[in-house]
Amino acid sequence: MPTAHANGIDIWYERLGPDDPQRLPLVLTHGFAGPSRQWRPELLPLAEKRPLLLYDVRGHDRTTVPSNPADYSLPVFAADLAALLKAIGIERAHIGGVSMGGMVTAQFAIDYPATCASALVCDSTCGNAAKATDPPGEDDAAAAWEKRLAFGVSLLENSVRERGLEETQHRQHEWAKANDPHLAESPYTFEEDFERLKLMTPEGYIGAAQAIAGRPDLTERILKISAPTLVMIGEWDDFLPCALRDHELIRGSRLVVRKHCGHGSRWRLETFLAEIEAFLDDVERGRPIAGERVV
Repeated sequence: MPTAHANGIDIWYERLGPDDPQRLPLVLTHGFAGPSRQWRPELLPLAEKRPLLLYDVRGHDRTTVPSNPADYSLPVFAADLAALLKAIGIERAHIGGVSMGGMVTAQFAIDYPATCASALVCDSTCGNAAKATDPPGEDDAAAAWEKRLAFGVSLLENSVRERGLEETQHRQHEWAKANDPHLAESPYTFEEDFERLKLMTPEGYIGAAQAIAGRPDLTERILKISAPTLVMIGEWDDFLPCALRDHELIRGSRLVVRKHCGHGSRWRLETFLAEIEAFLDDVERGRPIAGERVV
């Protein structure tokens, strides 16, 4: 598989789908510690109709893993993607991602608007209350989750430093068994989690975790996003309050709430794929995209 030297690192990428210069490619960024190698099978139907670009974020799997945590941040991840697109000759694309990938998408849409034909922010958040100037109000559910997220990611980072990746994963599983009310319905398995972890190194895991915990708070800047935007979320996802807030802030965005879904694209995968296709079709045909849907 090819790699491109971009923004000072070697980035693994894969181009799928038809070689159609008349159609803008869809670029998808994976989640934290979830490189494209495992996500790819779920996304292949999207490549049946349009060019699809997948890649590994720095610190993940086949892309360079810098040893210095200072080399990781959400603005750097967005700059990596911009440099990758330039290196492989893509001037404009639909940009999307899930979880951490949605954070990268929001950062990219703000920092590189000329390249962003549309933005797809899925199971994610554009904010970071831990970095916000003003303290959240008592009823601010989005900010409350962002604070818990930053704290939880920091705990994972420290656990990897002290105990290693495998023991940290075991502890996550034990926590999920005790606290996740929808664990029995999850399409993800513990066995897959351990296989996914084999694609990571402690350095990459820690660097990406620090990037998530310390990401810029974009809740003021996303008011300026001009690209058509899809905000998609599962009704059981802890990020739901963030998605509702981001939809309100991003002018003309489309909110899609997927019923009986938690965090991740594999929950009722057919709805995830269908809503992406419907959104991109509306964007490319110039139809209005604003509104709210429950599927």
